Amino acid sequence: MAKKILYILTKADLGGVSKYLLEIVTHLPKDYEPYFIMSSSGYFSQELEKLGLKNNIYFIPMTNSIFDLKTHINSNLQTLKIIKRIKPDIIHCNSTTGGIVGRICGALMFKPVIFTAHGWAFTDGISRSKQNFYKILETFLAIFTKKIICVSEYDRQIALKVMPIFKNKLVTIHNGLDDIGDEYRKKDFSTDKLKIVMISRFCPQKDPYTLIKAINELNQEGLNIQLDLYGYGEDLEKVLTLIKSCNCLNIKYCGEISDVTPILKNYDVYSLISNWEGLPIGIIEAIRAGLPILVSDVGGCSELINNNGYPIPRGNKDILKNRLKELWNNRFQLVQLGQNSRNLYEAHFTSEKMIAETFKLIYQQENIK
Repeated sequence: MAKKILYILTKADLGGVSKYLLEIVTHLPKDYEPYFIMSSSGYFSQELEKLGLKNNIYFIPMTNSIFDLKTHINSNLQTLKIIKRIKPDIIHCNSTTGGIVGRICGALMFKPVIFTAHGWAFTDGISRSKQNFYKILETFLAIFTKKIICVSEYDRQIALKVMPIFKNKLVTIHNGLDDIGDEYRKKDFSTDKLKIVMISRFCPQKDPYTLIKAINELNQEGLNIQLDLYGYGEDLEKVLTLIKSCNCLNIKYCGEISDVTPILKNYDVYSLISNWEGLPIGIIEAIRAGLPILVSDVGGCSELINNNGYPIPRGNKDILKNRLKELWNNRFQLVQLGQNSRNLYEAHFTSEKMIAETFKLIYQQENIK
């Protein structure tokens, strides 16, 4: 009889959590039957339907608002009903709200629970009051969690400071991705310009504004740097307004994109400028394609840098401009930076490595019940 595993996440949109879980589900051992709880239909649920898993998906209301107790209670009551119905052998919950629901209901139903923290809600860059609240909440919820997967060593270290009594529950398993064909890897770099791409959800977590302003100023100084932005989100209009105010033909918004694999090879540098992060899947997609990277030094981003690009202090436009100038002035060194990115992916960020470590952990938890 197949063993049942229940995955719980908050949003099904096109983001790191969805891509992470798709990697796991598509490599799921045949003796496992997956079920899913999420707040609404989106990219992830649509991809699951393509895999023939439509009947294994449940939608329940969830909220990221701390104070919406009515919705939180409703989320837990509906999740308890689903757990009673499908009787999972193990629960794997993801994201902040999904982690809250999954661990509370898992404890009430005496089910082993694994939680993947895709960046903590008490990390630097988040308001102090919110950090303090989630430090208390996450320490309490850790009591009901068999293992906590941190997607970066940075996240494990900050969690150790918050909940040192649970150090044996905290484990680092870096995100990983399936490889791509050679036709999607970067081969030829520009010589007369520097083509940069940033792909993200436009929300308070991200900071495309500093990148746009830096590149606009450098183009005014006579450099030829192109920036293409792809994405969606609640702050899209704010991004579009800034692009328009720059009046720079080299800076463009190119719309939403669900599969970045075919386009990355068209650029010279991948950039992700953020206020906080876990371990961004987008950067892994970039190093897999062999692109140099220019990213904010937040969360686990520095763990994706090894002589293949530059980390930038949060919100520091001047250092960002200096690094962009270095890349511009040393365009003929981009080939080596790109090869270093590819080497880093092959050594540490493949799906095979992530899947093996994740399922070893899941098998161990089954034996604890």
